Parts: sequence; structure tokens; C-alpha cells
Amino acid sequence: MVRFRANNILEKNRQGKRGLGLGLVFPSAEAVELAGMLGGFHFVNLDGEHGLFSPESIDHMCRTADGYGLTVTARVPNIMPSTINSFLDRGVIGVLGPHVDTAEQAKALVDACRFTPEGQRSWGGGRGTFYNEAGLIDQPGLDRSEYMAHANAEMLVMCQLETATAFSNLDAILEVEGIDAFAWGTNDLAQSMGYPGQPEHPAVQEAQNAIGERIHAAGRKLSGDITETVALNSLILDGSRKFLEANR
Repeated sequence: MVRFRANNILEKNRQGKRGLGLGLVFPSAEAVELAGMLGGFHFVNLDGEHGLFSPESIDHMCRTADGYGLTVTARVPNIMPSTINSFLDRGVIGVLGPHVDTAEQAKALVDACRFTPEGQRSWGGGRGTFYNEAGLIDQPGLDRSEYMAHANAEMLVMCQLETATAFSNLDAILEVEGIDAFAWGTNDLAQSMGYPGQPEHPAVQEAQNAIGERIHAAGRKLSGDITETVALNSLILDGSRKFLEANR
């Protein structure tokens, strides 16, 4: 019998800890499997905006992650409901929505991720909702509405603030309910501020720091407060460099 997916990141946060994750920009069920075999990781994150992921590859990685009790999160390509559904219906239970510039867009992100009454998420028939099979979903003592409430409680919703426009609209964005954390997009922010290719420019860093302080002052969290992620490609490159240097 299937069981509800628990969000390991939220569980670690309740313990006062950050979730530890493996970040992928290309599909690799094998990497997810290795992370599960190694132990210690709580989640894997798929960069669906800039990475190379098909629905089939997401399905494979979510299935592998489920087998090892790993949570799957993803930065989606955009915040269109149909796009987000294609990830949630695979089994993803944490979403980072890119390019959120307004409160209206933040609300649209929440609506696409959460079932009613917290949002307007569409009910799908993929593996994310156990193929809409009543015998699997309607567990003893539960009905469909309770399942939806549980899914909402385990869903992690984050929005990415990547432009000067987003920063200017921060107060309104912070009023949107249902967002668990906020993330940066430093390169895109630098470009929007007139410093293309200069994410380390003092003006860009100052803007980010100021916004971070405002987010914390409002009692809200940044993604770095709740997660720590290492990129698979960085692990490969770092390990390769060490190997090459040791064998010259």
C-alpha cells in the first residue's frame, strides 16, 4: 500500500536543521540512486528551467527517489499551471518558481502548487497522485479532501526574485500567503540593474542584502535558511580536478 509522501526538508526544518540536497541540471536516475544508497541526503533538486529534463526522465528520478525516501524538488521552467502540473504529477513536492516579479505572479505560483482551499492545483492522474487510483488514494479512514490537505501540508513553495522589479514589489509579494521561502537570481538581477555579467557588483550585493533583511524582518525565510544544496556537476568537476592534480 502506498503512503503519503513526506517532505524531508520541512521535517528537518521542524528540527531546526536545513535539508541537504543534491542538485541536478541533467537527468540521472543513477545519481539519485547513489545519493540514496550513500545516505545523509534528504532531497534531490532538478533545475527544470535551465536543465535537460523530459517528463519521462523526471518520472524515472522521482520513482528512484521514492524508493530511497528522498524528497524531490524542482525549479520549474515557468509558473504556468500546466507546466507546474507536469512536475507535480510526476511526484515532485517542492517547487521553485522563477521570475516572480509581482504579487499576482506569486499568487499564481501558489495557486498552481496547492489544492483548494489554499490554491487551485488541478487534480491529475499521474504517479504524483498515485495514478488517481481510488484503492491507493483513499487509504483507510481518509477521503480525497484529507489527501489534498496532506498534500498541501507537505508541499514546499518558493519563489525566485530575479529583477529590480521584483525587489520594488517586495512588500506586496510578502503579503501573499502560501510561499515558504524566497530565493535569488543574482545574474538576472545584475542584468536588470544595469550590470550585466557582474553579479558580484557592490550595488547588486547591497540590493540583495537589503532585501534579505526585509524578508527576515517580515518573519519570512530565504531558501538558504531551509536548504543546502551541492550540485552534481560541481562534485564531478571538483573530484576530477583532484584526481588529475594527484596523478600529474
